[in-house]
Amino acid sequence: MIKLMQDVNLENYTLILPSVAVGNVGQLSVDLLISNLNLQKIGQIFSAAFVPIVGANAYHECSDELITAIDVYAGFEERVVVVQIRSPYVGDLAEFFDELARFVAERKIAKVIILTSSYDYEKRDIQPQHLKLRYVASSGIQSESGQLFDDLNWISHKPKVTSDTRVEGRLQIPGGGFAKSIFNFLSHANIPCAILFKFCSEGDNIADAISLVCYLNQWIHVLETNDGSNLKYPPSWKHLFGKPPPHDIY
Repeated sequence: MIKLMQDVNLENYTLILPSVAVGNVGQLSVDLLISNLNLQKIGQIFSAAFVPIVGANAYHECSDELITAIDVYAGFEERVVVVQIRSPYVGDLAEFFDELARFVAERKIAKVIILTSSYDYEKRDIQPQHLKLRYVASSGIQSESGQLFDDLNWISHKPKVTSDTRVEGRLQIPGGGFAKSIFNFLSHANIPCAILFKFCSEGDNIADAISLVCYLNQWIHVLETNDGSNLKYPPSWKHLFGKPPPHDIY
């Protein structure tokens, strides 16, 4: 169930959401968007497919507002709706996908962008090795923004082909969570959508999130940054790796 705290006009907005994936890069990227655009929380999504959680506000230390497993934020000046997912999915996602698609259609949202990541060792092309960002676009997005992607020298992620040349290659993003599934679902519903992702490894994935946000920003231009050097981190990131080890163990 998608519950908004206020009735807002989201026509022609861009909806951005993460897929829980390797290194949590998509979620970290959404954290950066919410913090740097000072997005306003406008609702929650309640789904039995995700582990329920509740906690302190991740973006304002002095706030008494709580966060939940899936919260919805909006930037009215930037015309973006951002969904933050904070827990893994443990159930069937069909109902969640269906409700999100209906929300997009009913609110006349223009397009959906899914942010995710994939295992670094799955990067099949060798050159150029340093370019680890890829995109997948539906036909609607490709017709609208394909020329821009070419001008930006973006690399399209190609379906993995099999040894049988008669079989069409299948889209695979190993470690990317539900990104491929929701992309296929939305595409079949004729909703313009795209996946932006970065190849990475588990660890300190802040740099990966910054790269992915800058990649996104080349397209939708909502942040005043080119390289991410002036991005501020949300206060919750102070606890990304827990507390330091106690001195008693030494």
